[in-house]
Amino acid sequence: MNLSISYLERIQKSEKLRPVTKKLIGILLEAINDWPSPIKSLADYEKEVYELIREDVNRKTLERYISKIDYSKNAWEAESLSQLLEVFNYFEEEKTLKEIFKKIQKQTQQNML
Repeated sequence: MNLSISYLERIQKSEKLRPVTKKLIGILLEAINDWPSPIKSLADYEKEVYELIREDVNRKTLERYISKIDYSKNAWEAESLSQLLEVFNYFEEEKTLKEIFKKIQKQTQQNML
């Protein structure tokens, strides 16, 4: 998966995408924007999050990790992950971040053909 940030910004404005897909992309762009280091693609963001949490990322593991963050030292990381958590509201409880990102990629590719 290699959806660049610039591509996500462009397609978010497309009338071809379903409103829910546009909303998800908006949430992801906000989360990526708040990440403490530069991110060039959705795959980069996914990699950073997985390296940080060090296990499959789903709603429960993300909530658990966020609850342990020291906001005085990692405020941007906490903000980004809190926004990312919003994405899980649109999917079944057991979905992983990897599954969600694959679904978003599939939806963007189908709608942009």
